Amino acid sequence: MSTELHIGGSIGWTASDEPPTEVYDRVLETAADRPAEDSLPDVPDPARDHGDAERSLRRQDVELKHRRVREFLDRSGLDALVLGRADSIAWFTSGGDLAQDYASDNGAILLFINRNCRAVIADNVQSSRIFEEELAGLGFQLKERPWFDDPDRVVAELCHNKRVAGDLLSECRPQWRRSLDAIRELRRRLTPLERQRLRELGRTLATAVEATCRNFDRGEREADVAGHLAHRLIREGVAPVDLRVASDDRLARFRQPTFKAAPILKKATVAVTGRRHGLCASVTRTVSFGPPEPEFRSNHTLAAMVDATCIFFSRPGEPVSEVFRRARRIYEKFDAPHEWTLDYQGVLTGYSPREALLTPDSPITLEPGMAVCWSPSVASARSEDTIVVDSRGDSRGFEVVTAAQDWPMVEVAVKGYPLPRPGILER
Repeated sequence: MSTELHIGGSIGWTASDEPPTEVYDRVLETAADRPAEDSLPDVPDPARDHGDAERSLRRQDVELKHRRVREFLDRSGLDALVLGRADSIAWFTSGGDLAQDYASDNGAILLFINRNCRAVIADNVQSSRIFEEELAGLGFQLKERPWFDDPDRVVAELCHNKRVAGDLLSECRPQWRRSLDAIRELRRRLTPLERQRLRELGRTLATAVEATCRNFDRGEREADVAGHLAHRLIREGVAPVDLRVASDDRLARFRQPTFKAAPILKKATVAVTGRRHGLCASVTRTVSFGPPEPEFRSNHTLAAMVDATCIFFSRPGEPVSEVFRRARRIYEKFDAPHEWTLDYQGVLTGYSPREALLTPDSPITLEPGMAVCWSPSVASARSEDTIVVDSRGDSRGFEVVTAAQDWPMVEVAVKGYPLPRPGILER
């Protein structure tokens, strides 16, 4: 059974309760309630030859990043780059897990990179694990120091009489150029390995969120549901960077709510940002106990339409400001002209959950390989998935990496192109 509504001849939606065809999939299986096999990333064996295929792909990825850094140094007239932020280090090391702690912005090491070498500045506590488990076979040199020595001293020796930029401020070298924005620009376009990793992360996130929404009980607290989801993610090697569970109408009052002790009686919106191999993706799903109120369903449909519009026009060469203009027209057309002002509408994502906030006057032009997360909301309804801008020559200028796996869909047609968006799960 399906219902259709055509709007203006170019945008419409189709809601269908027909379940998708079930196909066995390892990601679906391991993200369900009882995984049949371990999906955590393998720990490398330090005694083996590191010429295996996975290590080779990472080595190629690091070499590609090093070429980008060389080009940056040439353009900027610099001699070296020092990276100390966890997201910057994860990017350059092709997914190295090298943060100071689980949620730290700072790395446990420093990277010194010039045109000819890439060196790890690490203390004697960290160095063995780093070179056995994280960076084996990737072409890094070690500059080890006692844990009680100042790391800036080693950096200062390496950078003596050199023009240096970095992503952290340094007390010992205040003249260093802090180039965080420029470094983030280097990593905006995903490499082939990063695209595959983001694709796998997105599928794991979507299936974990959907399994959580299908299996919690009415009356459980928001915090309980957040715990269920965090458990599913952590056992898949995904760090829950941001977890939001909003019961009933809390999302209408607080557009970015955290989870609390409030019981879920009618409906819940579950949003998560997860990180694996350093890369981040975000997804939101909504579940209702029984049919949702007509107003909420209408708001959710409008959010889905705005989301689909943003996704459809997220194409190579498209200015973000132009995507915003089209999204605002949809809000205005359905008598919600101010809704976009009440919440963030989207971000560039990647090694940081928010590489750049997307605004109506953003100077960013979308390029192939950029990861984008649009998240429009209308009152207490939200639609959100992570996409990658694609360079394929057909009508698809995007890839939805967090596409729904087992979920009711709202079919939105933009310029005649069908673009299904996640609907509301009724239990």
